[in-house]
Amino acid sequence: MTVSDEYPGPLNYNEGALRNAIVVPGRLVVYGFTVYNSKASAQYLTVFDASTIPADTAVPLFSWALAAHTGVGFGYQPNGRQFQTGLVLCNSSTDATKTIGSADCFFDVQFDVYEEQNAPGTGA
Repeated sequence: MTVSDEYPGPLNYNEGALRNAIVVPGRLVVYGFTVYNSKASAQYLTVFDASTIPADTAVPLFSWALAAHTGVGFGYQPNGRQFQTGLVLCNSSTDATKTIGSADCFFDVQFDVYEEQNAPGTGA
């Protein structure tokens, strides 16, 4: 499904289960996402502009500390943040590079998909 007059968005995606990562592929505008760490110890959220889960040691766009049994929400309102390839959210035991952990997080993403896959800066 793509953003258009028929589908004004934003769309929502979650797996409804504990995971170690979530992937939303394609050129996106992300309006926000929420991550809940159900683990009894701290870990990190790592964020990537990618269409598949990057290999361990990949450097994220940014990371965020997740305390034990807590959640965090990110919002990019009102216009959203563009991801050219897709959005990948992963938990990690390290902050500066990805070291994927156990399936112990809930992820929820609000986004729109561009129908046209134009290059960045073309206005589409």
